Amino acid sequence: MMHYWSGILLLFLFALWNAHSTCAKEEVADVPHAPLPPDISLIHHSAFATPAPVNDEFINLRHQIHRVLSSYRQRPLNTLEHTPWDVMHWSLAWGAGATIRHGNNNGDIVHAFDWLNRGGRCNGQVMVASNGGQLVSLQGKGMQGHTSQYLAIMAQARFPESTPITIDGTRFTIDDLIEFEQKGCHHKNELTFTLIAMAHYLDTNAVWKSRDGATWSLARLVEEELKQPVFGAPCGGTHRLYALAYACQKRREAIGELDGVYVQANRNYRLLQQKVFRELQNPDGSFITAWFERPENGWDVERKLRTTGHVLEFLVATVEQPVLYHPKTVKAVTYLADILEKEPNKDWKIGPMSHALHCLAIYQERAWSGLTPGAIAAFSGDMRAEADPMPHEPKPSFRFSLKPLQSMFK
Repeated sequence: MMHYWSGILLLFLFALWNAHSTCAKEEVADVPHAPLPPDISLIHHSAFATPAPVNDEFINLRHQIHRVLSSYRQRPLNTLEHTPWDVMHWSLAWGAGATIRHGNNNGDIVHAFDWLNRGGRCNGQVMVASNGGQLVSLQGKGMQGHTSQYLAIMAQARFPESTPITIDGTRFTIDDLIEFEQKGCHHKNELTFTLIAMAHYLDTNAVWKSRDGATWSLARLVEEELKQPVFGAPCGGTHRLYALAYACQKRREAIGELDGVYVQANRNYRLLQQKVFRELQNPDGSFITAWFERPENGWDVERKLRTTGHVLEFLVATVEQPVLYHPKTVKAVTYLADILEKEPNKDWKIGPMSHALHCLAIYQERAWSGLTPGAIAAFSGDMRAEADPMPHEPKPSFRFSLKPLQSMFK
C-alpha cells in the first residue's frame, strides 16, 4: 500500500511540475513585444520576406486556414438571389478565381468577375453599364456602396488594365473604367476606393482632370483622404486606412522612399496599427466591437466577425512581415478561423464573412505564398514569404490533466 501511494504522490508531483513548466512557457510566449519598429515615419524594406516559423502552432494554423477557405469556397453565391454588391464582396475573398452559380444553387458554375464584366444580372441588377457609349459603374442599393468600389476590388484581385468589359456587344476594358472614375473625383467626397484603385493602376506621378475641370493626382487623393476622419467612417475607417497604406506602399516601390503627403499618411496608419495591438484587442483574440473608438468586447459573434474581420484585414495587408507572426496577430487570425470553422453552414452576413475570408486569404499568401484556386498573387518582395510546400498536419499532442489527481486529494 505504501508503494501505491508513493507512486501516486510522485505522479502528482511530476504532473504539477509539468503544468508549471507549460504555464511558464505560455506566459513567456504571451509577453507583448512592440509590434512595430520604433521609427514609424519611414520603414526600411528588405528584398525578401521573413518566413513563417516552422513549428506545430504555425503548421496547425496553416492547415486550419486552408480548411476554412476550402470549405467556404464550396458554398458559392448565385445570380438569382444575390445582388451585384453581394457578388462583388464574395469575390474579394477569392480574387480572380471567384466563382458563382448561374441561376439558383444548382446552376452552372461561372466566373464571378467575368459575369459582372459582361453585364450579367444578379438579382435583376448589373454592376456596370454603357451610357452614351461610355462605360459607367453603378452605385446604389444592391450595387456599389461607394464610388470606385468595384474598380478597387478588381485592383485588389490584380486584374490588368486590359481586362475586357463587354456591355451589349461593345468592348471596353478596365482602362475605360479607370477613366470614368477619374472624372468623378470631387473635393470633399469620399475617395477611399478611388485611392485604392488609382494607386494600383496608375504611376504615382500621374495627373488627370475630373469632370469639373479640377486637376487631380495620387498625392491629392492622399491629401483629401487625410482630411477625412477615421472614426465614424464606413466600416470604422478600416478601408480608409488600407487605402492610405497601399498608396504609401506603391510610392515607396516607385521611388524608394516616402515624400510629401505620404510621410504623414504613413505615420497616421502606423500609429493606429500600434494602437490596435496595444489597446484594442480582446482577451479572446478578437478586436474591439467599437472599431477604433474605444475598447469594447461585445457578445454578438456577428458583430465581432465584422469588426475583427475588417480590422485584421487592414492589419495583415499592411504590417511588416515579422508582425504577422507575433502572438497577438496569430491570436486574432486564429479567432477568425475558429468562429468560421465552427459554423461553416451558418448564414453569415455576406459583407463581414467575405472580409474575414479575405483576411485569411491574405495571411495565407503572405505567410506561405498560398493562393486560392485561380487567384493572382497580390503581394511580392518583402511582403510575401517564399513558397513552402504544405507540411503534414501534426498529430494532437497528449497533455496530462491534473483534474483526476486533484479530485483524489480532496
